[in-house]
Amino acid sequence: MRLGRDFTNLLEYEYLSPEDREAFLAGKLTVSDMDATVQIKVKADIARQCQVAAETGLQHVELDGGIPNPYLSLTREDLRKARVAAEKHEITLSMHLPYTFVSAATCGFQEEDRRTAVDYLKRYLDVAAELGCRFTVMHPGQIPFYQAVGRYLEISNRALVATLTELGEHSDKKNMPLHMENNTFWDGRLYTADECLPIFEEVRRRGVNLKFCFDLAHEFTGFKTLAEIPETPEERYRIVPNDLYLGIQIGDFIPEGRLFHPPMHRLCGRLKREHLVRMFRIFREKGVQYVVIESAVREREDLIHAFELQAEEARFVRDVFNEAMAPQATLR
Repeated sequence: MRLGRDFTNLLEYEYLSPEDREAFLAGKLTVSDMDATVQIKVKADIARQCQVAAETGLQHVELDGGIPNPYLSLTREDLRKARVAAEKHEITLSMHLPYTFVSAATCGFQEEDRRTAVDYLKRYLDVAAELGCRFTVMHPGQIPFYQAVGRYLEISNRALVATLTELGEHSDKKNMPLHMENNTFWDGRLYTADECLPIFEEVRRRGVNLKFCFDLAHEFTGFKTLAEIPETPEERYRIVPNDLYLGIQIGDFIPEGRLFHPPMHRLCGRLKREHLVRMFRIFREKGVQYVVIESAVREREDLIHAFELQAEEARFVRDVFNEAMAPQATLR
């Protein structure tokens, strides 16, 4: 089992110009403005992501294809250099495909829209293959809340099955399994594992090796308070059949304030150390091979000291992992 990270916004501060860094420190440049200013540059520097992952004791990097991203504009030489850098640092790669704007039409009612989204995402799959990615992850698309009911929902699910089948076949030819990740509560559909499993059954009946990147934190978005979340939320991973697992993301969510993916070592959400230890044991039973830490921060001080923050978080997750993998008799 390899531990890795999606860096989201954790490297952005170091890419600011001296002028923008001064403005950020003075509170004149917001976190969102910083994100808009350097996000493409950060994502394009795959070598730096691999270096930081290795320096913090991780073995895998998930490339964030959230919009905007640079991946379709990278040259073959850019991709070759990134692949060499990953190999140099002994880092394996995966890619999280875009899931907004054009990509949201993967489950749309209009075939022309769906076709555009499929062709668009195939280009990302080709880039991921050039980079030597072990797998990719996509969301199941979005439809307006007022159409996420009844026959509209049935039509959308059929469109999604068609999309996953085509993209999955494209990925299988490249020996790079495609994952579907569950949505959030606000996407209006397919945010719980129970909702998603019938989609997997249908796609896999068509001979596609589709995997499930089950995001437990996305299920948490259906709760209004931390107190409502079950006492042993990690048990939810057991309902997914073993053959649907390969790569998984871990993160937390705090309903109060809608705080997504707070740093895991701070234990400020529902997942405490004991939950995480049991979670990794379930992953071992299920045959999970890649675990991606998915944290993002919004506080200025956290972003200024992001390297130290992610190093501490990675150390915490490695310690939890080692405890979970140790023989039962030696556990404290």
